[in-house]
Amino acid sequence: MEPIGALRSDKLVFTVREAAMILCVNVKTLYAEIAAGRFPALRVGRAIRIARSVIVSFLEQGCVAPPGGKNGGQTR
Repeated sequence: MEPIGALRSDKLVFTVREAAMILCVNVKTLYAEIAAGRFPALRVGRAIRIARSVIVSFLEQGCVAPPGGKNGGQTR
């Protein structure tokens, strides 16, 4: 599945693996972010699903260094 094509589909929810591909991050990284509560996800039984709206919102916000990072949250 290619990242851009995935968001063009009619799917409303994605697996963690699909969302990681769309966001171009490692699956383990996304699981860690979900476990830490920094990335919203839905748990359905043992399965974890991520809403399309969450992915779109994350992409629209852009990437910014977290506060307290190496450069104090400032981007260069």
